[in-house]
Amino acid sequence: MLQLCIFGGYEGPFGAEKKACFTVFGSCSLHRPTLARQIITAQKVSRGLVAPPKLIFITVFGATEIKCPTLAEEFLDLREAIRSGTLHDSDWDRYLAELDRYQSSSLMSLTLFGSFSESELPSEDEEVEGIALQRHFGNITADSGKVLEMGVGQSGSQRHALIRQAVSMA
Repeated sequence: MLQLCIFGGYEGPFGAEKKACFTVFGSCSLHRPTLARQIITAQKVSRGLVAPPKLIFITVFGATEIKCPTLAEEFLDLREAIRSGTLHDSDWDRYLAELDRYQSSSLMSLTLFGSFSESELPSEDEEVEGIALQRHFGNITADSGKVLEMGVGQSGSQRHALIRQAVSMA
């Protein structure tokens, strides 16, 4: 798929398909899939069920950002994947190692006179609002919500560990 942003903007999902984004004098904002969805896709790639995605980003005089899901979205997807038996909590470390191998070869970018951000965290307001909303709906318990709140502003392995801990408490 080819995504062109010329003197304009685009905001949408960032999937596992082959994709090329060309941004000139504009902006492109993509939302990364949750950790659970990324792990499931990485498993399918390692088993040969789907081709590994190739993502190419070319940004000239513009801005491209790939935004991470909120902690609430991460929590809900991972909890449901574990409850359905698609993922197993005991294999967490193996999943993350598999995911690192999968991600290392899937993304290429070229940026000239612009900016490219690969892992932009949601704002503090988005995170807190998402957790509060899911607590209100009863999807996140008070204990899990407190753990997720500690993850606001965190990235990488710290964020992953807090999501796993919150799911384990649920």
